[in-house]
Amino acid sequence: MNTQKVADKFIKLWREDRVEEAIQELYAKDMNRPQFLLTRRRKGIKKIFNKSMRNMMHVEEFHDTVISDPLIIGDYFCFRLLMEMTIADFGHSSVRESWVFQVEEGKIVYERYFNNPGKNLNLINI
Repeated sequence: MNTQKVADKFIKLWREDRVEEAIQELYAKDMNRPQFLLTRRRKGIKKIFNKSMRNMMHVEEFHDTVISDPLIIGDYFCFRLLMEMTIADFGHSSVRESWVFQVEEGKIVYERYFNNPGKNLNLINI
């Protein structure tokens, strides 16, 4: 799959709340996820998936989720994610992120999130 097809499928699966399927199908087994300020890295799809699922356990209720259409730039694609939710022991939260992915040989090999500051909670860092 080329970058456009990977991006389209990724976003389609996320919009359908099929996140696990997107991760399992579209991520390279040894892809890297840089952490805050690139101080730590998560390597491997299993570690990335487990971290994402632990973070979602803190969400009590999703109020709204908007995922933009992808912007394709060579082997990269990006999109905007806007989420309104209630987090346990935190309350209402707005997540506003830009996500960037690199695609090689039909698989996502790199991802990075950029947060918009304000009263939001980055679930990646819970």
